Amino acid sequence: MAQYPNKQIILAARTDGLPRADHFATRSAVLKGCDSGMVIVRNHYLSVDPAQKGWMSTAVNYASATVGEPMKALAVGEIVESRLEDFRVGEFVTGWFGWQDYAHVGLDSIQRKVDPMLAPIRYAVSILGLNGLTAWIVIQDLLQLQPGQTCLVSTAAGAVGSIAGQLARQRGCHVIGLTGSDEKVAICEREFGYHAAINYKEEGWLQALQRACPQGVDRYFDMAGGWISDAAIQLMNQQGFHVQVGTAAVAAWDPVPSGPRRERIILVKELTQKGFVIFNHVSRFDEAIRELVQLLDSEGLCFREDIRDGLGAGPQALVDLYSGANTGKTLIRLAGE
Repeated sequence: MAQYPNKQIILAARTDGLPRADHFATRSAVLKGCDSGMVIVRNHYLSVDPAQKGWMSTAVNYASATVGEPMKALAVGEIVESRLEDFRVGEFVTGWFGWQDYAHVGLDSIQRKVDPMLAPIRYAVSILGLNGLTAWIVIQDLLQLQPGQTCLVSTAAGAVGSIAGQLARQRGCHVIGLTGSDEKVAICEREFGYHAAINYKEEGWLQALQRACPQGVDRYFDMAGGWISDAAIQLMNQQGFHVQVGTAAVAAWDPVPSGPRRERIILVKELTQKGFVIFNHVSRFDEAIRELVQLLDSEGLCFREDIRDGLGAGPQALVDLYSGANTGKTLIRLAGE
């Protein structure tokens, strides 16, 4: 029977605030063989995502990572042993494999097979994973952009926002980004095709945003929420559309933070606000992936990756994600890849 030395990064403690490295611990285990109806996957790349903060929460409605178990995470890897029909040794798959070297999982944890001839396998947890899928589905299905509209994107230099901005511009929109540093402003404008980007950490940023949107904002792709959106929503036009995709600007939800009330603005401007949860749109994944692959093949998309090496890099990578120290999609590349 084959044995697999399995190093893991486990969730050691929950938090309703920002993740810290000491919320995690390292554990070594040995995976002994494959059970019926299961596969063993050797992880190649692990994903680091803003949603992991919510999965670590104490709130019942959000928590989905388990204390004492490998940190919940998407990953892509190679099947090294299989007792699951239609899944063969040597095939690549992506799914909920966690922060660990090997995952012993069944069909409920596997999202899909990955074709290494279509694109590099790591794309399955970046541009062809939840990041690119989120950008495409929100732009295509929810915001339904029209040429000439002004589209505002927050966390504009991030793994989702950078793709959303490019897709919006391809649809003929005037695209403005919100981001957290002058360096990222330059990246948004130089690499990601934004007509302008604003550093929300600078004094007078709202006035600068207003100058960049002289006709107001028609569509808001919002990954920030919190105080950033409390201010930016003032610039939305009559019957504007605001999609809440993330809440990166909210440090904690316990207690629920207070802020300026938006009801009057929503009322008098007849705004539409809609939340977005990617897992409720699985039926759109195949079409989104096909179009994203076509754009990649035609060099119609630019994106950045922040690749860290080694399993132990995971906790700090998540901390850096919330401090804004990353640029682009953060991935953990495991030793030997």
